[in-house]
Amino acid sequence: MNIVDATMFRAMIRSGTLDLKRHCDEVNSLNVFPVPDGDTGLNMFSTIYGGLDALEAMNEDSLGACCKALSRGMLLAARGNSGVILSQFFAGFTEIIGQYEQVNVLQFSQAFESGVHRAYEVVVKPVEGTILTVMREGSEYAISHIDSSTSFEEYFTHLLFKMKESLKNTPELLPILKEAGVIDSGGAGLLYIIEGMAQALGGKIIEDVTLIGHDHDTGSVDFSAFDENSVLDYGYCTEFILQLTNEKDGVKKFNLNACIEYFGSLGDSLVAFQDGTIVKVHVHTKTPDRVIGYALQYGEFVRFKLENMTLQHHQTLIEKSRSISFLARPEQGKKAMASVAVVPSEEVGEVFKTYGIDVALDVGRLMNPKTEDFVRAFKEANADDIFVFPNNKNEIMVAKMAAEMYPSSQIHIIETSDIAEGISCCSVLDLVDLSVEDNLLRAKDGLKSKTFSLFIAARETSLNGVSIAKGDYVYAREGKCIAKGANAGDVFAQFLNEANAEEASLLIIVYGSRVDALMRQDLESLALSKSEFMEIQAYEGGDLSYDIYAILE
Repeated sequence: MNIVDATMFRAMIRSGTLDLKRHCDEVNSLNVFPVPDGDTGLNMFSTIYGGLDALEAMNEDSLGACCKALSRGMLLAARGNSGVILSQFFAGFTEIIGQYEQVNVLQFSQAFESGVHRAYEVVVKPVEGTILTVMREGSEYAISHIDSSTSFEEYFTHLLFKMKESLKNTPELLPILKEAGVIDSGGAGLLYIIEGMAQALGGKIIEDVTLIGHDHDTGSVDFSAFDENSVLDYGYCTEFILQLTNEKDGVKKFNLNACIEYFGSLGDSLVAFQDGTIVKVHVHTKTPDRVIGYALQYGEFVRFKLENMTLQHHQTLIEKSRSISFLARPEQGKKAMASVAVVPSEEVGEVFKTYGIDVALDVGRLMNPKTEDFVRAFKEANADDIFVFPNNKNEIMVAKMAAEMYPSSQIHIIETSDIAEGISCCSVLDLVDLSVEDNLLRAKDGLKSKTFSLFIAARETSLNGVSIAKGDYVYAREGKCIAKGANAGDVFAQFLNEANAEEASLLIIVYGSRVDALMRQDLESLALSKSEFMEIQAYEGGDLSYDIYAILE
């Protein structure tokens, strides 16, 4: 095969998504950190699935339109560092091939190269031995083997050969991989996507894989969320694709700028663009009849969706699984300052509320919000300046990308890597009486606090030269083992000694559900033995990847 068009491109993306889905658990298992939160495969699958979903929802057949849909869908669905990198790779890739109606091997290889450049650009400090290395070395090798007669099958043979070789070599470039005895998980995920794309080129259909585990509209309505006494506070989400018709003279008369101006007067969250004689519109309005009437002057709907957003909002509040926990204070209008924190459970969300957080983004124990989740939280915070606590080092990049997508507020990302750091920073903010600058200084000082994170190792491994057995209690910081032992008290004691607990006046501690009452009593007694005047504030954390978080102040 020497040409790829829109139809083949769709098939390749679907096949790549299915192949990753088939190997998702395998990619998750390559996570080098022994906390039971291996999620690289899930993050990458969620990201590319978001692109596939957008791609298959559109009716346009041009390669350019397919590329735009895929790129935008992946951007909104991106989760974790691996998801962000993958979304940016495809953004660079589709930017090139989207310029053509069909592409040859050379153009495709140049697009792949563009994707690699974009992926490197999004990482502040690129590290070799990761997905970046796998995609770069594969691209360089494959493009160097292209001549005028090279087919797509031959190109992918070279590409996959080098990617597999590069992936196998990642432990030699990244010591933590070699220490744990695994290859890079992100590189493995990308390899399965590219393998799936290659199989589509060869006409092979990946079977017995279902795209499950994602939220889809089932068509059911919870009428308790909107009854005869309800008020339409949020209007209707109105979305359609309009085919301009000659019968209504719409092809000649329709003006996109005039359409945008009129719809903008009827509502907000307006997105409208035109591709030839097709017009796509999304708007939130309380008068959808006027939107419909205007559009029907110029053509006919080929796809139309109208949803009651007040109903959606109430259902969202009812949902507890993988949704934003709206803990916003009951204030009206846009505030001067507000705060957003990512949390792994409703219980931890309540802890952050105790320390003054405005919006808790409850995304479950794996702590993997999408860019779209962050944007929704920013909207809920509704402030000129918003302080954001990702509480997961892998989500800092996602938060920054979401900030770029939300120009309505000044977003300040405080680079908290875990729950303990997040609580430490939130506890010192004063968004009522202090300035933005003073709060930024306080938050940064909070990052210097003495924090403790403990987990029970889910498997045997090695971290920075320390051998860890399954079931060990491990005190870790920034991916390194600080202390470990068969007893939680011994490990906690090392933290208390290291942190000079005798000088502390406050211990904040959050317990996961696996920590029993006896262990809690032992740990708190141990802390009080170091400083009899220490105040202890203890909280339930629910189902957590880490079992104990603590902050000494």
